[in-house]
Amino acid sequence: MRVMERIRPGTRVAGPENIQVPAGYTIEPLVEGLNYPTSVTWDPDGSLLIAESRFPYGKSGPSEPRILRRNGDGTLEPLARGFRDLINDITYYGGLLYVAHRGKISVLEDGRIRDLIDGLPAWGMHHNNCIVFDRTGRMYFGQGTVSNAGVIDSLTVRALQETNHLADHDVPGATIVLTGRNYDVTNPLTQEIRATGAFSPWGVPTASGQRIEAPCPGQAATGAIMRANRDGSDLRVYAWGLRNPFGLAFDAEGRLHATNNGANVMPPRPVANDPDTFWQIEEGAWYGWPDFFAGRPVTDPDFQAPGGPPVEFLIANHEELLGGRASPPAPLVSLGRNVSPDKFDFCLHPEFGFQNQAFVAEFGPLLAVMAGAPPDLPGGRKVVRVDVARRSVEDFASNRAGPPSHNGNRGGFERPVEAKFGPDGNLYVVDFGVMEWGDGMWQATEGTGIVWKITHSSS
Repeated sequence: MRVMERIRPGTRVAGPENIQVPAGYTIEPLVEGLNYPTSVTWDPDGSLLIAESRFPYGKSGPSEPRILRRNGDGTLEPLARGFRDLINDITYYGGLLYVAHRGKISVLEDGRIRDLIDGLPAWGMHHNNCIVFDRTGRMYFGQGTVSNAGVIDSLTVRALQETNHLADHDVPGATIVLTGRNYDVTNPLTQEIRATGAFSPWGVPTASGQRIEAPCPGQAATGAIMRANRDGSDLRVYAWGLRNPFGLAFDAEGRLHATNNGANVMPPRPVANDPDTFWQIEEGAWYGWPDFFAGRPVTDPDFQAPGGPPVEFLIANHEELLGGRASPPAPLVSLGRNVSPDKFDFCLHPEFGFQNQAFVAEFGPLLAVMAGAPPDLPGGRKVVRVDVARRSVEDFASNRAGPPSHNGNRGGFERPVEAKFGPDGNLYVVDFGVMEWGDGMWQATEGTGIVWKITHSSS
């Protein structure tokens, strides 16, 4: 069904016949005409809830972040609004709707927003992301990094200054000792150049041997998976050293997994050939960012940008952080480059097939293009399944003609941002909508988001 009051001139016509799924599976558009949808969940009555957000990386329409409820007759009604800037995730747990919006984790109670956690470092390159709960009711969420590779870069300077957060910087998940490497970084809004160190605000250099303490309980690290009680108390670092752990989910055995978005070739510390990855998360582990990528040291020549200088370490106390390991844990699988793996879910429904495998929504290239990569960069824009036992990756749902789908009005996937199983055992894919590169920026189109539903003939 369509949400007629929000249809825009650029709204696309869904074409499920242009999406390839395995034999025995069917895909259909369940809700169309959405403004930048990012997440779905279900309330205790089984009604579908949809989060509409904003687009933080370029030009978009003036729509407001809000949560919609799909009624039994297929109509949509606003459930809540008044969220900060953008919504990255919603999930129902324990009778409450939890919302990850920029810099905050909140719950919706009697139609009112109550903040549980505030002040999260979400004004730079990445934000606070997916929320999940373990079997004991503890809450976990991903917190992305402020910068690309540990040093505030020009793109991040612009974002921080435009949001009045120019003093923000990355925060380590444990006490670190710096090598003292500093870089000249330009403020693109003023053209001022300042020496800037790691885990430091723009324009603040660091020294060799300088210590940066771990965050206190109640404070968040960046590039981390945070854990708290369901009421937001006892906030602590669960694991860290991932650049942007956007998606989180527990498998059937209660083991936590995460997707991670790889680094970009972006000055002043460009990192080349860093893949997007899928991980099993261990409590207390350091996964290596910003000195190890996909389990390998950044000094590996493969990470050196073409024509660029070798990448040097920023942290001096690796041995202490690794806790006796020779190197950080390695990812379970590499998903490729520039696929942007976002939110995912494990199949716990035998009737759907592929039981215990993870279904991952791949958004496709975004920041890499903003860092200078060509706009038609391939990758992502589909749903893949990860067989954790075999450590293999296969396409599950993808455009027959390849991305981007809107060329020629083919109507398939544009930008999948979440794959989640519903209480009915079917797979729901949230498609953010049309994004095109023009005038040196991404331009996102209102009214082009879709929630797709994938069913199996035996389910």
